[in-house]
Amino acid sequence: MGLHQRYSVGRLKYYLSGTAGGIDYGTESSEVSTSTADRKFFSMYVKSTAATGDARGIYARLNLAGTATSGYGDAIRALGYVTGTGYSYASGMHSTLRIGTSATVTGSGAGLRATLEADAQTRTLSGALAALQVDSYIGANNTMPTIHGFIRFSDVGTTVLNNLFVLPSTASNSTVFATHTTQTMSHSIRIIDSAGTAYYLMCTNAATNRGGGT
Repeated sequence: MGLHQRYSVGRLKYYLSGTAGGIDYGTESSEVSTSTADRKFFSMYVKSTAATGDARGIYARLNLAGTATSGYGDAIRALGYVTGTGYSYASGMHSTLRIGTSATVTGSGAGLRATLEADAQTRTLSGALAALQVDSYIGANNTMPTIHGFIRFSDVGTTVLNNLFVLPSTASNSTVFATHTTQTMSHSIRIIDSAGTAYYLMCTNAATNRGGGT
């Protein structure tokens, strides 16, 4: 029957065959709980000294291989669930890239990298696709604070960043970064700074005078 292991209290279980297994650490109705401060419920400290190749602290691969009529899948799903009060910070996922003293990253470096990938094939892809999707899911009757938005930019270090976005180095017609001569402003996008001051990004709904058109 293969490898079997079961631990009913902490819900650790895994199987190579037989009854479907998995690793459970607590359940929704019976959470693993502690009142000890500065507790890491799961800690993993790993190190790679390889001169070439890739290293990944955690690699999760979910293969959605069925013929589905509905449903969705997440390779990793993180939920920060706040039921107490007074917390100064909370997040569903916090991802950081730290570059140490005398260390170098010669290519790209990012605290979070989001990739949209599709295999090569002559086709028109379906669905609403994006490399990064940012959702709001605020229940009814909530009043939002003055300072809120879909994305917040914050310089928390001593050295501040000078640029909001990095775009392709050369404008190319019919792409995300194209030349566009003067056009009548028809819309604006509202943004707000951390002090609560509103600003407006001017934009237009017409592609007239844009390099490459639409």
